[in-house]
Amino acid sequence: MRHPVAAPVLLATVLHLLWLWLLASGGGDLAAQDAWAEFVGEHPDSAYNLAWYGGLHPISYSVLSPYLMAWLGVRTTLILAGILSAGLLALILRRVLNRPLAPALWGAFSFTCNAASGRVTFALGVLFALGAVAMVWAWPRRWWRGSGKLRYARGAAAAVLAALATTGSPVAGLFLEVVAAALFLDRRRQAAYSLAVAPPVVVVLSAVFFPFQGLQPIPWWSVLFPLAGAVSAFLLVPRTWRTVRLGALVYSAGTVLTWFIPSQVGSNVERLSLLFGVVILLAAAPLVVRDWRSRRGVAMIVALVVAAGWQLGKPAYDVFATTPDDAWTGELRPLVQQLKHVDASRGRVEVVPVRSHREASALAPYVNLARGWNRQADTDRNPVFYENGGLTPKRYHEWLRRWAVRFVVLPSSPPDGAGVEEAEIVRAGQPYLKEIWSGVHWRLFRVDDPLPMADPPASVEHAGAGQVKVRVRKPGAVLVRIPWSPWLGLVDARGRRIEAPAPGRPNLQGCVRQARPQVGGPPPPGRDEPVLDTWTLLEAPRPGTYRLAAPYKLPRGTTCPDGTGTAR
Repeated sequence: MRHPVAAPVLLATVLHLLWLWLLASGGGDLAAQDAWAEFVGEHPDSAYNLAWYGGLHPISYSVLSPYLMAWLGVRTTLILAGILSAGLLALILRRVLNRPLAPALWGAFSFTCNAASGRVTFALGVLFALGAVAMVWAWPRRWWRGSGKLRYARGAAAAVLAALATTGSPVAGLFLEVVAAALFLDRRRQAAYSLAVAPPVVVVLSAVFFPFQGLQPIPWWSVLFPLAGAVSAFLLVPRTWRTVRLGALVYSAGTVLTWFIPSQVGSNVERLSLLFGVVILLAAAPLVVRDWRSRRGVAMIVALVVAAGWQLGKPAYDVFATTPDDAWTGELRPLVQQLKHVDASRGRVEVVPVRSHREASALAPYVNLARGWNRQADTDRNPVFYENGGLTPKRYHEWLRRWAVRFVVLPSSPPDGAGVEEAEIVRAGQPYLKEIWSGVHWRLFRVDDPLPMADPPASVEHAGAGQVKVRVRKPGAVLVRIPWSPWLGLVDARGRRIEAPAPGRPNLQGCVRQARPQVGGPPPPGRDEPVLDTWTLLEAPRPGTYRLAAPYKLPRGTTCPDGTGTAR
């Protein structure tokens, strides 16, 4: 089959199914997607996931994908997004090229490589982003010179799809800004505006209502390969491809800025080049290379080999490095039983992160984890693990107490890069860690002197992913070591939110407020200010059981009306 749209769709279908049958595992980025989908499926009305890092907003990760993955399934969402993206890319290429088949087929392969890396959220964002780009380049020809209403419909459709792309993946929305900037510089202003306006609006709204901080590390190769690909595209594609060449310049500048300015983007900047670098070069090759032995032909061959090698090597490494050991599937039950036996759900558990990050999804349904699988959140809240030799037994002990960790699990699997020093410290034995159980693949330690999640005389009866139950023995302010969120509030036994007391009225049912920031550790790498912990303060008017949760309801939370409190 040589149809320029049907053939890539068929190839993408076959390749994604082969990935599902042969390579798909629960490790790597799929571990994060599995965890988010499971949390949303179990707690669809909760705005705060307490099972990771003390608390994270699902929408700060992605507005759309956790809920769609919970409904369709993680792997189903990834496969559908990849297949549909292959069709949209082929449609765009068919509109602008006379020979679109080869780059379209490679595009189908590119989306499968993305699947091999487990990037479901990004795949979903790319699907809508390609739809937005199709509104610019693949709009039906008979509509191009249509009435004003059709032109407005074209722009509106592009804007809506750009917004959906950003709700799926902020990184996909950022890449749409690259396309929009290229269109703007090419004097296609209306098309640029239709793509450029919605993504920052979505990002700003989600940041305001669901705050999130953190930095994504970026190694040198995440700059070198995208930069090489962008420069190759600028130099080797036809000069008449003004938008593509301008986009390559914008992407090059953005890649360099990402290297020099720490941000949440970090190594994610490489994904645009990973997906479309070879596609662009294959699309241009028949137009610019007459003789493959010429200098331009040799340059094109070198560029294609480098880009294709990188595109193959990256997912191959992801599959090799992040496929979980057998211990994370059939042999997990003994560890879960031990955690239940010691009542670990009354506080947090630190599982030394493994290279596959399977712990983030395998254990999150049973206990609240001190960490999880979100690199930006980890660098922000736990920078001590990223200081290259800065983690000592003393500082590790301080960190365990800071996060109210009661138990530590040491797996036998190879640790993540940010867990190597931690694994060595735990394995060496520490006076504050008492080994209480071990199996073939696990060692379980009790922290001898943990700080409680709730300050005495209060205590935590149960810490779940969607709710923390606190037993208060006398009226007063109780410091609860949950990172503050404006969505946090109190709910009754049925999960219904308790309304905050009105200003000037007595606090009869309880309320919560933001505690005074406390120094939680030294400054993270690249910053001057120390890590600050802003915990939650429960104002309890009487003894009893209080349930902290974060239901989606406006106004947010059960916030005390009289400003910020001070922890005792």
